[in-house]
Amino acid sequence: MPSEMNAPQPNDAQRELEQRALRNVRGLVDKMEGIDAHDKTQQRRYLKFLFLGVVVFVVIIALLALRGSHPGTPPVVIDSSKTAPAK
Repeated sequence: MPSEMNAPQPNDAQRELEQRALRNVRGLVDKMEGIDAHDKTQQRRYLKFLFLGVVVFVVIIALLALRGSHPGTPPVVIDSSKTAPAK
C-alpha cells in the first residue's frame, strides 16, 4: 500500500504533461517574438540604407545638372558640312 501512495496519480501525470506542453508553447511564442523583433530591426536597417541611397543618387544628379548649366561653358557645335558622307 505505501508504494501506491508514492506512485503518481493519473491526474498528476496529466497535469505534468499539460504543464510541459504549455512551457513548450510559451518557449515557441518567445522565440517567434524574438524573430519578429529581429526582422523589424532588419527592415528598419534596409529602409535606412535605401533612403540614404536615394538621397545620394538625387544629390549626384543635382550636382551633374548644376555643373552642366554654367553660362561660361561653351556649347558643343557639330558642323555637318565638315563630316565625311556615310558609306
